[in-house]
Amino acid sequence: MTASVNHEDRAFRMISGHRTLDLLATLRDRYSDPSECLRTPADLDRWLAAAELEVETRTTEVELEAARRLRESVYRIVRCVLDREQPPTPELQLLNEWARRPATAPQIGPNLERHWSGGVEAALTVLAREAVELLATADRTLIRECAAAPECSRVYLDRSPGRRRRWCHMEWCGTNAKMRAYRRRRAVGA
Repeated sequence: MTASVNHEDRAFRMISGHRTLDLLATLRDRYSDPSECLRTPADLDRWLAAAELEVETRTTEVELEAARRLRESVYRIVRCVLDREQPPTPELQLLNEWARRPATAPQIGPNLERHWSGGVEAALTVLAREAVELLATADRTLIRECAAAPECSRVYLDRSPGRRRRWCHMEWCGTNAKMRAYRRRRAVGA
């Protein structure tokens, strides 16, 4: 059952509707006790594989730190979008710098399976370019924060009919919030 997935594994689930927004979820509990899910280079390798961006090389410590910096720059820009504020110039510059770098290229193997040429930095470039595409188009108006905030700090794209999605994941945050509300109503009625 999905509800039993531990908090760290949730950060490696692609449920936000956009890979770059899923990367933001690798720093959990931003509002209370932040928990880094990209602690080791192997964690980033595992996340890239989950994001279908597995590359030819393994992550180094330098690349891991670069991924975290890129993630936090994108998060600050997304936060500005949510708050309807002007994004900070240094964050935009860092994102644009990443987007200008050489990216991975999809390749096809003899069994018609896709793999990516290039290394970790090239995969991060793909994520930066995807962030630029998201943030520079009307799709940025679909970015939402989970209604369970501050307990959940995940952001996602709301492509639901009527744009009324409230939770990052119904079985995780939605069910918990509805159960808390039910218990409150029941306690008041007793």
